[in-house]
Amino acid sequence: ELRRALFSLKQIFQDDKDLVHEFVIAEGLACLIKVGAEADQNYQNYILRALGQIMLYVDGMNGLINHNETIQWLYILIGSKFRLVVKTALKLFLVFVEYTESNSSLLIEAVATVDAKRGLKPWSSVMEILEEKDGLDTELLVYAMTLINKTLSGLPDQDSFYDVIDCLEELGMEIISRKHLNKKGSDLDLVEQFNIYEMTLRHEDGDDSGEPLPIACKDRRRASLGSSERRGLERRKSRRHSIQNVKNTLSAPASPCTHSSPNFMCGHRQSTEEYSENGFSEI
Repeated sequence: ELRRALFSLKQIFQDDKDLVHEFVIAEGLACLIKVGAEADQNYQNYILRALGQIMLYVDGMNGLINHNETIQWLYILIGSKFRLVVKTALKLFLVFVEYTESNSSLLIEAVATVDAKRGLKPWSSVMEILEEKDGLDTELLVYAMTLINKTLSGLPDQDSFYDVIDCLEELGMEIISRKHLNKKGSDLDLVEQFNIYEMTLRHEDGDDSGEPLPIACKDRRRASLGSSERRGLERRKSRRHSIQNVKNTLSAPASPCTHSSPNFMCGHRQSTEEYSENGFSEI
């Protein structure tokens, strides 16, 4: 009976959108993740399909926004050993962070909560995908890197931006990025996402030398540093930028060190509609 009910949920919500509001009010999301936490991959896939349909409605999306436990559960599923579960969870996150910029902060909150309970650094599950520890396919890598970029693009100030960036860099993002950007035959969509990450980081650090910015890149410099002229000049930099400056100083103390930057490509962004229409049709 449970299997049949979960399997039918997506179609039920699709046929009657009014049920979505009632479902959220009745704490249906809490029930779903409780079942999902103890279920096998098939049940989890049914639940993810239902969540995908729920998120297409305003009442449903607002339900997720106000229920961070559901976001935490989705993040837990990113660490699943089952490819379809991981793929669907990532696609739902992409729709979530594109719905409104403030959702990026909610995702970060969920990530920090889950990884802290496991004694891990934030974003560890996403970074494991990018490290290809389980021989994951390129599609998952693209989704994971796109999620990072879209989350960063929704952050309002430098402090929140660099808090995420420094976590990613500590987990080895620079090495992973270089590997894929320098690898012959790398997937173009994946290269595009790493390019966006690198260009955004260099722009925020003030190292972009006037190169064109990714479409999703906003100018958030100094936004969190206050309105006074003195504080406005105190711009935060990334961990990578600071380390590189130290290396440059040590390697060439008597003369300035010229650091060349590779030319990165600027890519397009996918819209929420593309993920919701194309993505959910596959779920």
